[in-house]
Amino acid sequence: MDSISVQLVTWNVATKFPGSDTNLSSLLNNSKPDIILLGLQEVKAQPQNLLADNLLAGEDPWTASLRHKLAPLGYIKIRSIRLVGIVLSLFTLVKHVPHLRGIETQYTRLGFAGYWGSKGCVSVRFKIYGVSICIVNSHLAAHEQFYQDRVDSYNTVLGSHLYSTEETELILYHDYVFWIGDLNFRLDSESFKFEDVDLMISKNELGKLLAVDQLSKARKSGQAFSELNETLPTFPPSYKYKIGTSVYDGKRFPSWTDRILYKANVANYETYKLSLNQHSYTAHADFLESDHKPVSSNFSLAVFSTKISNDLLLPCFGPIVTFVDTGPCYANEDFQVLYTVKIEDRKYMKTWDWIGVFRDNNTNLEDHLAYTWASTRVARDQVFEVLFDESVFLSPGDFKLVYFSAGARDILGYSKSFRVRFREFSAGPTAARPLEEASEARETEHAREARENLEL
Repeated sequence: MDSISVQLVTWNVATKFPGSDTNLSSLLNNSKPDIILLGLQEVKAQPQNLLADNLLAGEDPWTASLRHKLAPLGYIKIRSIRLVGIVLSLFTLVKHVPHLRGIETQYTRLGFAGYWGSKGCVSVRFKIYGVSICIVNSHLAAHEQFYQDRVDSYNTVLGSHLYSTEETELILYHDYVFWIGDLNFRLDSESFKFEDVDLMISKNELGKLLAVDQLSKARKSGQAFSELNETLPTFPPSYKYKIGTSVYDGKRFPSWTDRILYKANVANYETYKLSLNQHSYTAHADFLESDHKPVSSNFSLAVFSTKISNDLLLPCFGPIVTFVDTGPCYANEDFQVLYTVKIEDRKYMKTWDWIGVFRDNNTNLEDHLAYTWASTRVARDQVFEVLFDESVFLSPGDFKLVYFSAGARDILGYSKSFRVRFREFSAGPTAARPLEEASEARETEHAREARENLEL
C-alpha cells in the first residue's frame, strides 16, 4: 500500500474578511500535505457579498486568499461548494490531479426546519488512487440549550445526505470519512462559572472541562457522532475570543465548538487493510481575525499502489488521456488538439466529456478560459482530434489542457504547459502566402512524427 497525507482546517470566520497580513498558508506549519481541505463557517453572505463572490470573483475571499498563498507551493483548487456562509474547498498538489475520480459535492440545509442554509452542511467526496474519501463541513445550531437540535441535525444529515454513486451513497459508506466544522457543542455551564473556566484553561487543566463537553457526552451516550473517532483536544477551547486578541470574551463560556472527527473503514477490502493515522490536532492561536481560532489536523492514509490496483482490477486507476505535442501554437489561429487513449481505456470515454483550456498559472480548476466537447471517435492514425477556433487564443501566453469526464466528475488527462505566440511573417512575398499554405504549415513535421510513432 502507498500513503498520502491530508490536512483539514475548520474556521468560523465570523463574517470577517482576511486582512492584508493574513497568511493562511501558515496553517500548514511548514508541511506539504498531498491534499488540503478548508472548511469555513459564517463567511459573509449578505446579497451583495454572494453576488460579488459567485458572479464576479468566482469564490469567497478566504478561499481565494488561501489559493493564492498555496499556488507557489504547487497546489491547485479542485472544487468548492458553498451553502450561504458554509464553504468547503478541496486543494491538491498538481501531480495528483489526473488521479481524481468521482468528484461530487452535496449540501443539506438545517436552518428554519431545513428551508434555509444559515445552518447546515456541505460536503465533497472523491476517489483517489482507488480509495474513496468523504469530507463533511457543518455549522450546527448555536447556544448551550440547543444540544438536542445539534444531535438531531447530525442524525438527519447522516441519513439524508446522499451521493449518486450507489456503493458510496451515504457518508459512512466511504473508505475514509472526515467530519469538520463549527459543531457548536458547548460546556455545561451549570458545572462552572466563567472565571473558573478561564482559570482552568490558564493552568492547562483541560481534562476537567472536557468532562462536561457536550460533544463528548453525545458520543459517549451514542446520541450523535459515536460512529466517528476524535482525539480529545489538548489545545485550549477555540471559542469565544474578543476579536483581535487571544483573550476569552466573558459573554460566552469558552468551548471547543470547532472540531475534526474521522473514521476509516479499514476492512472494506478482503485482502488489503486500510489505515488512517492522525499526526496533529491543534488550534492556531495567532489568528486574531475572528472570535474563533482555526483548528487543523493532519493525517496520513493508505491508498492503493499501481501494482495492487492491477491485482484488484480497479477501473480507471490512473490518467487515461495523453495529450500529444503538436508543435508551435499561434495566437488568432485555430488550434488543433491531439490526444491518445489506450484501446482498453476507451470504454471510460463518454459523449459529454470535455476539454478545458486554462492559463498555465491558473490554480482554480473551476475557472477555465474555454472548452470544447471531447471526441470519442478516432480521427486518424489512432489519434483523437478536436479543434479550438481562432477566438480562444487571442494573445500569447502559457496554457494547459485538462480532460474532464461528463459533469467534471473525473479528471482523466492533464497536459504539460504549452506556449502560444504570434506567428512571425518575414518581409517580402512569403508574408502574403495563401491561407491554405499557412494552415498547412501549422502541422509541423514534429506533429506528423508524433502521430506516426504513437503506440496505442
